[in-house]
Amino acid sequence: MLNSLQKKWKVNGAQFVLILCTFAVTGTLTAFISRSITSWLGFDEFTPLFWKVLVRLSVLVFGYQVIILIVSFIFGQFRFFWNYEKKILKRMGFINKTKEVVKPYRLAIFASGKGSNAEKIIQYFDKEPLIQVKLIVCNKAGAGVLDIAKAWNIETLLIEKNAFIESNQYVKHLENEGITHIILAGFLWKIPQTLIKAYPNKILNIHPALLPNFGGKGMYGEKVHQSVIAAGDKESGITIHLVDEHYDHGKTIFQVKTEITSVDTPDTLAEKIHILEHEHYPKVIEEWLGAE
Repeated sequence: MLNSLQKKWKVNGAQFVLILCTFAVTGTLTAFISRSITSWLGFDEFTPLFWKVLVRLSVLVFGYQVIILIVSFIFGQFRFFWNYEKKILKRMGFINKTKEVVKPYRLAIFASGKGSNAEKIIQYFDKEPLIQVKLIVCNKAGAGVLDIAKAWNIETLLIEKNAFIESNQYVKHLENEGITHIILAGFLWKIPQTLIKAYPNKILNIHPALLPNFGGKGMYGEKVHQSVIAAGDKESGITIHLVDEHYDHGKTIFQVKTEITSVDTPDTLAEKIHILEHEHYPKVIEEWLGAE
């Protein structure tokens, strides 16, 4: 049952625990406040049952909704519970569904290779109307990610390096397509300043190591795993971060680790990292967009 709830809410294990804690603390706190209010009002065994029920129901129905938002803020889950509360308010008629217009996020995924991360992201958001993968941007003709885009009927853009670095023609293309956010998924070129300025804090990258270690120019793919193994580290992982003008330097959004054993090689470590990437990147993207 708990696993099905976690999948339904599309949250990771840590967030799921925090959500359950929010519900538990809110329930206890609401019951305490309800008893305190009836005591303050002087209710006793002679008070008509009608008034007792009315006050307690008022606290449970209305006070609970306020209390859960306060508690969720403390646990860092306000965004999740505010969306939860909006659904309740709609059902109760306090929010007019016809007047609420929500524009979808339109993503462009930049990738250079096979596109396994891109495919996982596309699959994850396939049935999500508010988060849409609208464009695949690639710098290599014949890259596997282009076949993935074709299979999913997603538009592609093949870019040329000089134009990408020295002009803003691709920025204009993204803007004309209504792209709101950019996701880097194995994209090997440095993002130019023109694109960063056009999409400030709206470009997300995933790196196959625990930054700030094993990052920077030339550190990608197998080279990263070889360096981690050669350094004798006991753990590696993934880092999901915002993109700025420096390689692998922007604000870290998420990290998760995996153990490196004595028998691991760069290839076996790469397999472990791919599992982490496929499991976490789509969920972190969703949480990142929802936190705006």
